[in-house]
Amino acid sequence: MKYHFLFKGLSILFFVLAVQSSLMAAPACKGPNKNDPGCPGAAVEPPPPPVVVDSITVDWMNETLVVRGSGFTGSTSFLLASSETPLVTANVTDTKLDIPFSSVIATEVPSQGNYKLDIDGSIQLSVYVESQIIDPSATGCPCESAWSAELGGLWGPQNSECLEIVGLLTNDPADIAGTVLTDFEDATTYPHYPIGASFIPGDPDNSVCRLVQVNGDASIDELVNLRINETQQEDCALLLKANICLP
Repeated sequence: MKYHFLFKGLSILFFVLAVQSSLMAAPACKGPNKNDPGCPGAAVEPPPPPVVVDSITVDWMNETLVVRGSGFTGSTSFLLASSETPLVTANVTDTKLDIPFSSVIATEVPSQGNYKLDIDGSIQLSVYVESQIIDPSATGCPCESAWSAELGGLWGPQNSECLEIVGLLTNDPADIAGTVLTDFEDATTYPHYPIGASFIPGDPDNSVCRLVQVNGDASIDELVNLRINETQQEDCALLLKANICLP
């Protein structure tokens, strides 16, 4: 009988020690249910797929940078050149996204060249841009002050017959051009000054406001050539109609 009680007591002791050991080895879950992080059987979100960039192209017609690759549906951040302002993205899918032209991009791309694009702080790529990018929201004619400075006393109404050519596309405003003469009464007097403004969707190099000087020996000097967007082209056209074109 004495040994029976001793054996029973040892069994209870072993049971208590086993429970304590189990508690020490596996601390209790602190969450209210097993799906909370840290609990046995908790659901673990898989990490987002890595961003892979296959190509970056400039779509001049739609005024966007087009990025193709994979992994874009996560929180991807794009920085251009020296700017610390994240670029706005649009039309994002897992394999493609657009970066619309903006004032940030216009500031960072003042001319043709290669520019660094930083992605999520871990990927740096070089993007070749063939021409200056213009802020789509910019207004006014950027050639106005240069035109008036170069033409001097010839800057004024009734100096030229202007020609307007309406583009074939619905978003292609009329090109406008004329020639300012040194002597309005004598076209044989040189130099002559062809002047105009044009916007051609998809053709940045010819979307410009210009002024050239044609000399008596047929040589030509480029005096003014500035990139413009569609709104600026319309503003330049109104400026020329008011200051250069015959009524």
